[in-house]
Amino acid sequence: AGKYAYLEQYFDKAYKLDTNGVATTNQTGILSPYGEFFPTEPGAVALVTMPDAVTSHRGTGVVQVIKLQLDVNHDGVMDLSFGGLDNTSAERPFVFWANNDYDRLAFDQDDGTNYDDSITAAQAMNIPDYNYKDYTGARVIPTQRDLQDYTRLWVCGITSNLLATLPPGSTVTLDWGDVGNPNANNPTIDLFPAENSDGGIGYLTNSTDALLQTASSLYPYIGRLGPGQRIQLNGSQFTNGWTGNYFIWCGVTNGTGQLTLTVSQDGTNMLAQTMSYIQIVDIKQMYERWTVGDVPTIALTNTAYLARDNFSPGQPATPFAYSYDPATDATTSYILFVHGWNMELWEKDRFAESAFKRLYWQGYHGRFGSFRWPTYNGFTSWKTVITDPDNYDNSEYTAWKSATGLLNKLNDLHANYPGHVYMLAHSMGNVVAGEALRLAGTNQVLNTYIASQAAVPAHTYDNSISNYSFTFTINFGPFTPNIYTNWFSSNSGAVGRRISFYNTNDYALSRPHWELDQLFKPDTSVFGWTYGFDGYPYDGNNSYTAGAPDDTPPWNHFFKENFFGTQTYFDIVNVITNRYEVMAYAAQSRSSALGRTAGITNLVNLNLTTVWPTDTSGHSYVDHFWHSAEFRGDCWQEWNYWNTLLFSSSFGFNISNP
Repeated sequence: AGKYAYLEQYFDKAYKLDTNGVATTNQTGILSPYGEFFPTEPGAVALVTMPDAVTSHRGTGVVQVIKLQLDVNHDGVMDLSFGGLDNTSAERPFVFWANNDYDRLAFDQDDGTNYDDSITAAQAMNIPDYNYKDYTGARVIPTQRDLQDYTRLWVCGITSNLLATLPPGSTVTLDWGDVGNPNANNPTIDLFPAENSDGGIGYLTNSTDALLQTASSLYPYIGRLGPGQRIQLNGSQFTNGWTGNYFIWCGVTNGTGQLTLTVSQDGTNMLAQTMSYIQIVDIKQMYERWTVGDVPTIALTNTAYLARDNFSPGQPATPFAYSYDPATDATTSYILFVHGWNMELWEKDRFAESAFKRLYWQGYHGRFGSFRWPTYNGFTSWKTVITDPDNYDNSEYTAWKSATGLLNKLNDLHANYPGHVYMLAHSMGNVVAGEALRLAGTNQVLNTYIASQAAVPAHTYDNSISNYSFTFTINFGPFTPNIYTNWFSSNSGAVGRRISFYNTNDYALSRPHWELDQLFKPDTSVFGWTYGFDGYPYDGNNSYTAGAPDDTPPWNHFFKENFFGTQTYFDIVNVITNRYEVMAYAAQSRSSALGRTAGITNLVNLNLTTVWPTDTSGHSYVDHFWHSAEFRGDCWQEWNYWNTLLFSSSFGFNISNP
């Protein structure tokens, strides 16, 4: 009663409503004259009829369009449009990784303090992050670092006005479409309210947002959604009876499913429904893990193969490899990461996965791989130099020898992705990377190479760098000629651009650490090999005199001597592995390390302190943490590092997201 109706009146246009429920002049969707409406974006829509022929009156019907929105292309922007890249389908689900690592507050022995970091399963009492609970037994997010394992979900089109008009007994729920008949193939996720009032990515980029997001008293756990389960989003336990429209969530168990949002009355009368498709996988099924060996006492191979170890508990023990179609993939970017020294197997993968995740959140859509080589490990702090003095030099020797395997892998990648292969090497990984590029000669295998905190002598790239002092409490020579001069300068032929990320205060590369190792060369040992340089007059004794002839190439007077006094001389000109052994154990560097040296000629130089956040400790980036901060700590701390590395045309890979 009291309602006007116009028989056989055709529909005209569909208009968006503003926040006050008033029709705007902005058209939306596709509306047929017969009232068949195809929405193209969420929100309230006014379906307006054509004017009545006699009275000119128009009829208006309001339709509420709802949508579950995910950031499928992880560019930080939710594209709500019908044809946008953030839509999903059964054939194109949103793929995300399970939050099954161990991000906790961890003690750094060298710095004597705690940082958010990745730890072992044993250290975490075998409790992965998706099952972490506080002392009260409540499910909470353990650290700000763990936020990099969370992505966003928006419930669009559900407003307070809509909720107020729903019939009594109405519910708004999330499920996998299998309530009452659980499908074990569906995934499990954990849901939290988003701290950002606009549903943005501040929890990944901003320290304050990250801190607040992990405050369980402010943004408490909503619930776990697994096969056969349902989460109700409107209820008396929530403020104003509603959870809000913005959430973050993490993967708990693998699977592929149709996340379904349903508005219904009494659970039976469906009023509205929409869905998005989600697939949860183990992160080791998202990038390639190449290795030439990981046990330093076992001979390495010169052909990298896909790693078949260190799979996550309960996950498929199947090496992941990208499918490849030359017609579509040849122009795809591929970033290869080379780790540094003193890394256990799990740490190699954790550093690679941190790089993968942080590139992902920058919107990177290319491919990613790690290159593992057999570094020694177990060096827990510099105090253990007494019990394991050769750990570093042994690792450096294997690093030099791993270069051939890396070059072979770069050749393979270049064949598949010509002009689109990029490499990031960290610390001692730059020995492997720099030598691989030198061996390549003029065969360009890389677009861009970034040497981050590189543990190689700066003289290998630039002999104009000043020599450092050989006095450190006592005099350390020099006892050998400088054979590093411009050793890597020729590797420019193998790469389009070479960039050094440096920190002049780098802990690991400082005088008490990397430089001290160089000063202690040539290595000596009671029962092993003692190294030396037999300078002029070449009488079999360990002697060096500055100037000619000792400083004149080819320097074939390095030797090693065993316990019995037997000497073996090295031909470092014709036998490359001899040179590798000499550089690792005998030849002193004359310069600081590349990773703490500014102004290297022929390289692009980036001072890391210009992209790092303020060092709130007041220590000016001298702490051990900063030597590998890009893989440790929290996502927001290193946001600018990865943004610069990926996008900068001056200091990075200069890769544009699609």
